[in-house]
Order: sequence, then C-alpha cells, then structure tokens
Amino acid sequence: MTKRQKKVIETLLKLKQLFGSAADLVEAVEEFGLFTGKAFCNNEGWGLDYTDVPDNPYAYAVQGWALPEFGAILDDNGNWHCSLGYGVHCLDLTFDKRGNVIEIAPDNYESERCWRTNDYNERIEIVKRYLNSQ
Repeated sequence: MTKRQKKVIETLLKLKQLFGSAADLVEAVEEFGLFTGKAFCNNEGWGLDYTDVPDNPYAYAVQGWALPEFGAILDDNGNWHCSLGYGVHCLDLTFDKRGNVIEIAPDNYESERCWRTNDYNERIEIVKRYLNSQ
C-alpha cells in the first residue's frame, strides 16, 4: 500500500462518524487502491468493474446499508474523486497526488438531521472539523 493510499484511508476513517459508508470505502481502497470504476460488495466480497467509469463519483447501497457500491475516478491530473453517503445526504471529496483533500462538496439538500445545518458553507466547516480531529 502506498503512502498516499494510507493517507486517504486515514482521512476517510475520520469521517466514518459522519458517514458510515466511509468504512466501506476504506475496505474498497484497501482491496483495489485508488480505483477508477465501480467497486461493489456482494455475498462473495469486494469486486471492481473498471470498465464502468462514472461521470461523477457516487456511493450507493440497497436500502441505505446493503450491498455497497462506489463509483470513483482517478483523473488525468492524478486527483482521486470519491463520494460518501448512501442516501440523499452525501459528501464528495477530491484528493490530490499526495493524498490531501483539495475539495469538499457536501450535498445541498435541506435537512438539519444529518448535517445539523442547512448552510452549505457550514457543512464544509463541519467536515473540516472532522478532518482536523485526532
């Protein structure tokens, strides 16, 4: 495992209290590295369809918990784009070549239940607080 992958995993683990799907994405990264395509988990374990390249990163699970699936992209600049959240609330992240978060894009759907605020910029600050913890 590369230093970059370890840094991405450490970052994702800091966010698992906010989005439990982060722990699932960590498993996929441990299995495939920073992948492009669709990583999916079924009864046989994790698989990767590298031919199914999404236009945008996504996270999905049946009924919000079963059979997780992640669409991620390693772009031409070496940035890795991924997403957390199995429901209406989500968080898109972009990591640079060193594994640093360079973009934080929370959803903008109204609901204080997940984020505790409807303000988009406050949601970014919440993510930053998680990332700066520990």
